[in-house]
Amino acid sequence: MKTTIIKHIIIFTIISFSFAIEFSTQKLEMSFDSPYNQNLSVAELLDFDAVGFEIDDVWERNQFYRSISHSIFEEISDIEFRLGMMELRLRRFIYVYEEKLGKDHFQFHSIPPEFHYRYRPLPLDQPGIDNDLFYKEAVTLKSQYIQRYKFYKSSIEQYKNYLFTLREVHFYNNPHVGELVIFHDDEFEELFYTNVQALLREKLIFQDDKSLEFMKVFRNSDNKVLSMNWFTNSDSLIRSRDFEYFNNGLLASVRERVEGRVVQETLYGQNEHSRKFYGFIFSAGFLPSHYDHMTEVNFNPESIIESINFLTLNGNKIGSIEYFFDGKGHLINEVWRKGSMDSIVREFVCSYEEGDGSYRIVEKDKFGRIVFQDIVSSLTDEKFKEEAR
Repeated sequence: MKTTIIKHIIIFTIISFSFAIEFSTQKLEMSFDSPYNQNLSVAELLDFDAVGFEIDDVWERNQFYRSISHSIFEEISDIEFRLGMMELRLRRFIYVYEEKLGKDHFQFHSIPPEFHYRYRPLPLDQPGIDNDLFYKEAVTLKSQYIQRYKFYKSSIEQYKNYLFTLREVHFYNNPHVGELVIFHDDEFEELFYTNVQALLREKLIFQDDKSLEFMKVFRNSDNKVLSMNWFTNSDSLIRSRDFEYFNNGLLASVRERVEGRVVQETLYGQNEHSRKFYGFIFSAGFLPSHYDHMTEVNFNPESIIESINFLTLNGNKIGSIEYFFDGKGHLINEVWRKGSMDSIVREFVCSYEEGDGSYRIVEKDKFGRIVFQDIVSSLTDEKFKEEAR
């Protein structure tokens, strides 16, 4: 009797232990955890081959591939939801915009990529390892992500171009004629720029595709891009782009640095440069909306402004100002241009008087005629100044 009981106890213990092993193993096999996949960026996920090649243990390497596949699948789901919702909102907005402008509705044609393979996570096992199943899965999902990425990139570019074309139809064709501004609807205007903001934000991620390998993007809790940093192989910061926003959430400025030095600032909406430029270029009745243009300010190696470009939000050139300096850093020429043809509309010729340290300034109109001249002690306050006649 005792022997029978002991046998039953032994059998029960063995069965229980076997179940424990099976349960533990199953939990390990179905987990997507990998020490080699910790908070990787999309670019790093797509470059998984470089990491996988360095992993010697076969099981760890294949577990890493499983982890990568799961992470890429999550990224695919994210862009499909986020950009799919944006596409729907833009279609609806464009439809209303066309109605307000009395235009026929444009038919967008885009065919998203289709795939036969659907991701279904499988447990890590020896047959899968022997057949390179987990590596092939990661390669397939990488390909699917890139194809979706390119599709949405193309779609967003298409929507952006058409949206700004609509805007220019009723505003930029001839800003002197107020009747071309077909409607004055502040709520609708705000909605327009809200959609512009969404396009700009997505556009930021699609820039510099070739540099994505060593780029990191930092966002705030509202998913707004705060900073984009480019690194070398040795993690040295070589370039950065910082973003600031208005209180209403619209993008206010982008500041780009190369090796710590500011090389360009892009200002969205009205600013001190655009107000003075438009005040001179256009008639007194021309009042651009607050957020319908942008200004690119370019700096030379000495961090001094060397040129300013005034653009529509779609990148079409409205005008520019260029500064020319002599070998000693003195401003000698300032040229104002208008339109894509770069027609000169205003020019300042400056000469430095060595004796008393003053500047002689001569202003010319678009015909090259002298309209003003003066001698000043500093050029700091003369830039963009419309002198009293």
